[in-house]
Formats: sequence, structure tokens, C-alpha cells
Amino acid sequence: MLISFAIFSYVRSDKMARLNIQFGSDSFFEGLKIINKKNGVTEWILTARRADLAKDGKEALLSGIEMKLEKQGMIVQAEKGLYDMETKHVSIDGVITAHNENYVITTRQVLIDSTGGILETGDEVKIEGKKFNLEGRGMKADNNEQKVRILNNVKATFNR
Repeated sequence: MLISFAIFSYVRSDKMARLNIQFGSDSFFEGLKIINKKNGVTEWILTARRADLAKDGKEALLSGIEMKLEKQGMIVQAEKGLYDMETKHVSIDGVITAHNENYVITTRQVLIDSTGGILETGDEVKIEGKKFNLEGRGMKADNNEQKVRILNNVKATFNR
């Protein structure tokens, strides 16, 4: 049921702290769209209202983020994030929601390894489904293995 969203435990380390780096350049994009394909098939589409480029051009500070994970039917939305153009990792911060037709996941920080189909967070997580609610701290999931784990302080409510 939760297999289409992959989030891994990402304890506030370097990657999330990098959201505060200084982007001193005047280079930016409005209406950025990045499409990632594998073997000719679209895996994900990342759009951002604005992307400010780092001076070295390897990272972009994003705002107004939406990431569509095509195969999983999942849409991730966030206020801001950092996209690493070399690794294709996206660190997102702020109010984050991920949803498909079966459930909605909310948290505050996520690292997305888009090439590995992995997302991770060490923050509080809430999952609301049609017949259940889950809460906890930290979540690990892998789309390739179709597994999701809430790591700590798990509370679950199932509705009939």
C-alpha cells in the first residue's frame, strides 16, 4: 500500500544544512522543469517555480517544488529545496506533502535519491490513508524493494 513512496531516515546532517548556503550569483531560472528518463521511460519530473544557481553551477536552490514520481503515481510538493545536478539528489525542507490516490504523507525534511528511487527523513512523519493513520519519527522506504518503514515512536490507527 505504501510501496510507491520511498523515504529513508535522513538525520539532519550536512545535506539539509546546505539549504542555508549562500547563492551569491544573479543566475536563476523561473519555471524550471527537469525530466529524468531511464531507457526512454520517464521516471520523474521535477518542477520548481524558481531555481537560483550556485556559483559553480553544480547546485540549484529551488522554491515552489513539485516532483512527480511517474511509475509510483506519487506527487511530492515542498516549499524549498536543494538540487545537486551531479548526483541528482534533492534535499527538500519546509512543509512537505507526498500523495497518491491511496494516502498522503507529510513531514518537514526529506532527501530524495532520485537515481536509486529512495527518499529518507529523520523528522516526524504522518501518513493518512483511506482506512488508516500512521505517525512516527523517521521513515525509510525504497521503491525498488517496495518497502516502507517508520523507524521510531510509531502510532497506528486502523479504521473499518
